[in-house]
Amino acid sequence: MDQEILSSLAHFQEQIEALSLRFHKLKDITYQLYKENEELERENEELRSLLFKDQEEAEDAVVEKEGYSNLIHIYDEGYHVCPLSFGEKRKGDCLFCLNLLENQGKEK
Repeated sequence: MDQEILSSLAHFQEQIEALSLRFHKLKDITYQLYKENEELERENEELRSLLFKDQEEAEDAVVEKEGYSNLIHIYDEGYHVCPLSFGEKRKGDCLFCLNLLENQGKEK
C-alpha cells in the first residue's frame, strides 16, 4: 500500500512538472504574441498617418484646383477676380485679373 501511494505521488509530481512546463511555454508564446501585437499596432499607426497625409494632400490639391476653376469661371462671366476690384463687373480685360489667373495657373 505504501508503495502504491509513493508511486501515485511520483506520478502526480510528474504531471505537475509537465503542466508547469506547458504553462511556461504558453506564457512565453503569449509574451511573444503580445510584443508582436505591439509592433504591428505601431506599424499600423504609422501607415495610417502616411495614408491620411497622402489623402489630405490630394484633397487639398483638388480644393485648390476647384478654387482656380471657380476664379476662371467668375472672370469669364465678366467679373473681376483681382483683390483690387473683386466681384465688380468689368469692362474689358483686366491686367490684374489676368496676372492673378496666370500666376495661379503656374502654381498648379
